[in-house]
Amino acid sequence: MKSVALVTEYNPFHNGHLYHAQQSKSITNSDISIAIMSGNFVMRGEPAIYNKFTRARMALSAVDLVVELPAYASVSAGQYFAKTAVKIADYLNVSHLSFGSESGDIDAFLSLAQSIDKVEQSPRFSEKLKEGKSYPRILSELIADNDLLSSPNNTLGLSYVRAIQAHAPSIQPWTISRLQSTHHDNEIAHQTFASGTSIRQSLIKQTDQWKAVVPPEVHMHYEAPHISVSDTFNYLKYAILSHDATTLEQIYTMSEGIENRILQMIEQATSFDHLMTLLKTKRYTYTHIQRLLMNILLNFKKQNVPSSINAVRILGMTKRGQQYLKQLKNAFPERNFVTQINKQNANCFTNEIHATKIYNLISGQTATDFNTPVIRK
Repeated sequence: MKSVALVTEYNPFHNGHLYHAQQSKSITNSDISIAIMSGNFVMRGEPAIYNKFTRARMALSAVDLVVELPAYASVSAGQYFAKTAVKIADYLNVSHLSFGSESGDIDAFLSLAQSIDKVEQSPRFSEKLKEGKSYPRILSELIADNDLLSSPNNTLGLSYVRAIQAHAPSIQPWTISRLQSTHHDNEIAHQTFASGTSIRQSLIKQTDQWKAVVPPEVHMHYEAPHISVSDTFNYLKYAILSHDATTLEQIYTMSEGIENRILQMIEQATSFDHLMTLLKTKRYTYTHIQRLLMNILLNFKKQNVPSSINAVRILGMTKRGQQYLKQLKNAFPERNFVTQINKQNANCFTNEIHATKIYNLISGQTATDFNTPVIRK
């Protein structure tokens, strides 16, 4: 069976995701589509609006298999996020990896990837790193007038291409053009397609605008309880105050003494938004700070960053997905594809189990990695 992987968050699932899944499967002539999906915390640096089990049910309206992206990767910047997703795709023996982009031109991504390889070897790149400039900023300064570096989806797509070249050259990358809405649109302005940001705003404001841009088949799942990053504040404040500068410095993605600023500002902060305002500097983007705060909340530490894929968690599958999984198990008996977490295999998913516990603490929900078996459709 020929398969295509889609690296996703489905936060939450909408018409744009359905279009991407359908087009990816059709254009790559694949028999099976696989969503490699973030769990209960996402790349934006916040809890997912719906838990991973609800979002997996949504995803099965469009794909054949839903697997969980490891929790460390889910709250990481593009390079580690993409590298881990590509390693998962390779573990699943996929033929293609398809991502959404504003560009829609895979040749442009391949060409830019070559240019970046050359730039990273240059003395000027090393100099700018020593100046403390961020990786995206260095690229924008050294590779002028390239539209692929001007939007988050294109930048992430580039990370997928480079990760495939470095870690899984047998996978063929492909890209599908995004339609109508852009990544950070705050309002639903189109009658068919909208950004995840605008849909989350509609849900938080309790309007029904989202209904027009979400497949009717998944409307029922939108009735589940949802949460936002604001709900984390009291738990986050406790987590920060449980540290001193020495232990806080050990948190994953903590760097350059920002732990001291966090300890200083948390005393003054009255809400999550207020804390973000106090912490923001020219050096760091809001998204970087939010990811850092989620790593504190989850107590993810630098020394525990996973370096390899030893098992994959299957969250959901259709009958065709089940057939593909059976094929994988026959072809790769040494690989570990887990459909039910138990005491014997829980050590493979320590971070994901912990993230679910924290998510449930904040949201009051009860679906855990132990009491929720693989979702079948």
